[in-house]
Amino acid sequence: MKNILVATDFTENSRPALETAVYLASTNGAVLHLLHTYLPVYPMTETVTGPPLTVEWEETYRNSAQEQIDKLTEELQARNVVVTSHLELGPLTPIIKEFTEEKSVDLVIMGRTESSESGNWFTDFFGNSSTQLFNELQVPLLVVPGEVEEYGFTRIAYATQLEFDESETVKKTFQWADSIGAAVQLINVQSDREPNIASDDDMLADIQALVPEHHITLLQRKSDSVEEGILELLKDTEADLLIMSTHHRNLFTQIVNPSKSKKLLLHCPIPVLLFPLKEIE
Repeated sequence: MKNILVATDFTENSRPALETAVYLASTNGAVLHLLHTYLPVYPMTETVTGPPLTVEWEETYRNSAQEQIDKLTEELQARNVVVTSHLELGPLTPIIKEFTEEKSVDLVIMGRTESSESGNWFTDFFGNSSTQLFNELQVPLLVVPGEVEEYGFTRIAYATQLEFDESETVKKTFQWADSIGAAVQLINVQSDREPNIASDDDMLADIQALVPEHHITLLQRKSDSVEEGILELLKDTEADLLIMSTHHRNLFTQIVNPSKSKKLLLHCPIPVLLFPLKEIE
């Protein structure tokens, strides 16, 4: 992991995401890219004389944002973090997508707030643009709740449906866990609403073969709701990080859709790391 991108809005809710990014950057010797985006505000009335209100607002806001991001950059540099800062005008989702491609970003980190106020950048992100970003982003996405107080990971819960090939994500999960000294526990929710085509034992054996140096264990729970079952399993495992893979016909599809994504991602008490996988044909 060489490049980590963290998006911030300078609020207290985004601080845990920043601290998690600092922890991971320091642990992996990575460059931390600090990103803040903003959108223009269009005035309701026009001015007769003087510069347009939009231009004046943008200049005032940009100057203020630049001061904040510079101050934050200096703080992180004083903590021996290799950091670069980026202040961009435009919508968050396409900017992140373009940035990850241009800077060879290995991980994107975002803060989370449960605020539903209009204009909140995280709420907007998990609104209409969420499906597009999940489908297009080719790097892992780590979502950190604003209530998190500890920024290291020691117990990782990897949610698997035990139905599709997740070998790429499984290997990356264990490699990543080894690099930070964390343990991995596989969790699985059994539900009548979920497909049950492949043998769980066979899928588990395949996973074990991928990481023979680790002893794989699986914790299962029956539940009518996948997301509620996962939340219960997280309590059982006392996990401090949830990892899931993201392709179209797996566990993630049952959770991340216009109705279910907010319920899990906006209320999961621990950070959620989403690994992108290619769509299954």
